[in-house]
Amino acid sequence: MTEMKTRTVVIGLVILVVGIALVVVGAVGALGSLTINTTFTQPHPGEYVSAEIVLNTTSGLVVSSPAAVSGIVRAQDLGSVNSTNLNRYAVPYNSTAAGSDVYKSISGNYYYVAFSSGQPDTRILATTLKSGIVAFGSLALIGIVLVLAGIVVAVVGALQKSPAQVEGRS
Repeated sequence: MTEMKTRTVVIGLVILVVGIALVVVGAVGALGSLTINTTFTQPHPGEYVSAEIVLNTTSGLVVSSPAAVSGIVRAQDLGSVNSTNLNRYAVPYNSTAAGSDVYKSISGNYYYVAFSSGQPDTRILATTLKSGIVAFGSLALIGIVLVLAGIVVAVVGALQKSPAQVEGRS
């Protein structure tokens, strides 16, 4: 392998390794800024309550597979909620996507409350949208671009013809 060809392959591999490192750091950082809640206490028979969910104005909240009779309620209203008046206390969601309720731009302390005959199969995902998740997500995206660029540079370097081959000499 010629010196130029070797140098191009090495540059491609360095870009690839840096890209992989950025993807890993970005993914770990982004996941670290998420809060996922899947466990519930049962203060009364048939009533299931999540751990307290603390949100700020840039927070996002996704409740996947919500129970039929359930909702997000303000912490101060938790003691007043029952299965018949939940609709009066539940915070309305902004949209739904893939069987999940999506809440945006709400702040304060909340609980997810569900009334059902068994433990709900609900997942609650909370994140501060303008927090590190955006920065870490961008870092991971840059890493993906560098991984692809590293692969391309390494392949081009490996397939690069030596000057002797270009001139017709082998």
